[in-house]
Amino acid sequence: MDNNIEKLVRAGIRKILPYVPGKPIEELNRAYGLDIEKIVKLASNENPLGPSPKAVKAIVACVGKISRYPEGSGYYLKNRIAEVTKCSPDNIILGSGSSEIISMLMETFTGEGEEVIYPTPSFLIYRILALKIGASPVEIPHKPDFSYDLDKFLERITPRTRVIILCNPNNPTGTIIYREQMKKFMKNVPDDVIIISDEAYREYVEDENFGTAYPYFRERNVIIARTFSKIYGLAGLRIGYGIARNEIIGFMERIRPPFNTTTPGQEGALAAIDDTEHLRKSLKNNSEGKAYLYKALNYMGLEYTPTEANFILCRFRKDAGEIVKELEKRGIIIRSMTGVNPGYARITIGTPEENRILIKNLKELL
Repeated sequence: MDNNIEKLVRAGIRKILPYVPGKPIEELNRAYGLDIEKIVKLASNENPLGPSPKAVKAIVACVGKISRYPEGSGYYLKNRIAEVTKCSPDNIILGSGSSEIISMLMETFTGEGEEVIYPTPSFLIYRILALKIGASPVEIPHKPDFSYDLDKFLERITPRTRVIILCNPNNPTGTIIYREQMKKFMKNVPDDVIIISDEAYREYVEDENFGTAYPYFRERNVIIARTFSKIYGLAGLRIGYGIARNEIIGFMERIRPPFNTTTPGQEGALAAIDDTEHLRKSLKNNSEGKAYLYKALNYMGLEYTPTEANFILCRFRKDAGEIVKELEKRGIIIRSMTGVNPGYARITIGTPEENRILIKNLKELL
């Protein structure tokens, strides 16, 4: 019997390297025997304040319902999202995080051998999803300062181009597309190309000139992917949504897995979206934490990319992998970005105390 299973795997899948998430707290506990309560995790861009207390209450209240399947369409959540975002429920689709929204769009509209254009460095899932469906990934580098070069995206469009992905704000750089850039870009993208605007960190943006793709979804082939994983603090519930024309949503609904979002996810998101006070506190914590970290990094002479998200891409004077490892031994988790450059690491903005602990230990190490 020939046990070489690799021969049976689709060619595109063989090219995929598994996505490696930020190191969990439990793994650090197993490796070094550290007290879980004292570990500082600043690696996965989670909300350090946690979820809204109202969301927690709603989640606990629905625990008795989990023997039943969730409301398949997410009717109440879709309607509330539509009210908040000022569109119709027919323009909304729910997913297991924003990643599933992007995956469903690509599976619906992209064929084998067609091209998917996306920025680099950016979220690694884009390449994985393209290869998964047999599409050809096309990576467009950012400028040296990690800002977008949308002219290069336009230059790279061919008759085989089916999807363009924009990560805005971009992960891991925190850079954004500005309003005038987006306007010019939308004007020049061919009608037969679908644009995905991954706006997972949109709620953290402070720059008034931010160019969301939202104004274009009614006239263009555009879908905006957003999530409750970041500022809303519901990462463990895997709940996100997409906004697009109802024709696009209708075709995506044909392949949406049944019951792809959970009852706790829907109920938690419903409560979270209306807790404006928790949202305000989260924004305030992020803005003040960003200012504190900028000042400390400047003091240490470290380069960083100004961010419009809840993380900062930093460049160290030596291999960041070594620094990441040493911090882990001290109970602090940040994300190595050696794929961008051996000197880079990404730091999630934490609570004031978490930020202070990080800087204290960085000063000692550097």
